[in-house]
Amino acid sequence: MADSLRLHQFAYLNRPDSRFSRLNDFHQGPEIQVFLFGFVGDLVSTRRTPFVLGLLLSLGATLFLALGSSLLLFLAARILEGLSTAVIATIGQALLHDTVGQENLGRAMGFSSLALSMALLLGPVVGGLLYEYCGYFMTFVPALIMLGVEIVLRAMLIEKRDGKKYRSGGRQLLDDSGEAGDGSGADQKEPRNNTASNNVLPSSPKSTTTGNFETTPPTARNPPHDPAETEPLLSSEQSEPSSAHPPPNAYSVILSSPRFLVALIGIFALGSIANGFDAILAPYIASTFNLGPHYVAVLFLAIAIPMLLSLLTGYLTDRYGSKPVASTGLAIAAPAIAALSLVGPGSAKPMLKLGGLLFAAGVGLALTTIPLRVDAAATIEDIERKRPGVFGGKGAYTKAFGMVNAMDAAGGMSGPLVAGYLKISLGWRGVVWIMGGVCLCLWVGVVGLTGRKASEPVEEGSERG
Repeated sequence: MADSLRLHQFAYLNRPDSRFSRLNDFHQGPEIQVFLFGFVGDLVSTRRTPFVLGLLLSLGATLFLALGSSLLLFLAARILEGLSTAVIATIGQALLHDTVGQENLGRAMGFSSLALSMALLLGPVVGGLLYEYCGYFMTFVPALIMLGVEIVLRAMLIEKRDGKKYRSGGRQLLDDSGEAGDGSGADQKEPRNNTASNNVLPSSPKSTTTGNFETTPPTARNPPHDPAETEPLLSSEQSEPSSAHPPPNAYSVILSSPRFLVALIGIFALGSIANGFDAILAPYIASTFNLGPHYVAVLFLAIAIPMLLSLLTGYLTDRYGSKPVASTGLAIAAPAIAALSLVGPGSAKPMLKLGGLLFAAGVGLALTTIPLRVDAAATIEDIERKRPGVFGGKGAYTKAFGMVNAMDAAGGMSGPLVAGYLKISLGWRGVVWIMGGVCLCLWVGVVGLTGRKASEPVEEGSERG
């Protein structure tokens, strides 16, 4: 909301036309470079540092928007917003996977998606009220407060991998000091001493006794060395191939999986369709039915409210797997979007029909997005299970989420452009038929290639990515 206010302020003060509205998409350009942050996220030893960096970038962008008074600062803020979104989305999803695991990833993504949907729905309302009664700067105060709290919490974050080290290190420390464990340290050390004192070498014919001491020849105390025991288990010739053949590039391994490609293409297509309606729905309603902006707002709510079903979608994904949930969503979205072509000037109750079809399309899209994201992570897990160590010791989840978020951003940028071009070239019916056809093609790919639940055993000879 605050971004739109600043945008309209510049458009009003500097240019009377709407050409500056194109700057509203400026933040999505850096998001396409999100895969770079995915690459860095798998290199660093902790995910906390890049996550805090993303929050600091978002804090700087918010301050630029709140305090800036020039178009240059506004552009810089939009670019920083794109960079921060790229970092936070990619590292955050990887951190989410590290924390809850693959089995609960759907529900965890459902919570995060619900928070995003609530912010998109309530942000304009809260921002408008603050702007009306408290002034322009106050629209940024809630964001600044939440960012400050978030930075403090993330600085205190203990990642799951570090928590395991602390717990195992604490147990080891207590065991060594004799203050914890099943038996005390003294009890554990005493048997070793008794055993050592009771282990008396049997006397040999060559051993001699002097007083109370038994003298054993050196050969008896130190048996001759076995040369085989000093040799390494793997000879230098056997260990050379690991350095001679470096591990394959992680991106080439991931992108060679048809299952992962279906998830990528699906995320791009869904982002294009959802954002494409932003470009064509309002002009179509205004020109065809001569309805005002409040009717357009109601129709946008019809397609946006189903996103609140993300918790249910996440639960169903964890319970039944990605394929049945995503295929059901696409089976709902494809005919609903295509049927929008039947609503024209001569239709009875067009608003009711458009609202119902857009709601059905929103339900279908909501049932598809989370399963595809979860299946992208499940693909990485299956690849590592089939080819242990192919991604190194730190895995490739950040790279995978980086590519997924990059495709989502690319869909958000290209969707309005492509939909607007198709609307001009083919008309309303042509563009919604193409959108419905894209959902149908994606349904075929999901049914054919999207994987099962990650907990199910994968057959050794399976070719499913």
